[in-house]
Amino acid sequence: MIPVVEIRHPQGARGLEGLRTYLVRDPRARRLGRVHWQTAEPKAGELGDGLDALGIVLTSLLTLPSFLETIVAWRKSRGQTAETVEIRLGDSSIHVRGTEDPAEIRRLAETLMAAYPEDGQGTSPGSAGSSP
Repeated sequence: MIPVVEIRHPQGARGLEGLRTYLVRDPRARRLGRVHWQTAEPKAGELGDGLDALGIVLTSLLTLPSFLETIVAWRKSRGQTAETVEIRLGDSSIHVRGTEDPAEIRRLAETLMAAYPEDGQGTSPGSAGSSP
């Protein structure tokens, strides 16, 4: 099964347009996977705004740490320190804030990969949580 990462932003598609442009234009990011708009499941009591999440079809799970580094670099380039970007893979999600620590990025990637084993079976819903 091909890993597809879903990225959400508190502002929906408006907050992600800059990231989409960054990922499409950056040669290193283009090697990590393909970017597309997708509909995220709205939270309880919300309607959602249609194409409100980015989907990234990764070339391999091995590219996940590099992909997270790219997200951190994008946030830093925009001066975004307060807002959190949510990244989902399978049944697990993490929240990327302003970390540049390679050990923290590796830990975040491992959290996602633990819920998405190579066979694509993942874990049961609710068994993998979000990072703080």
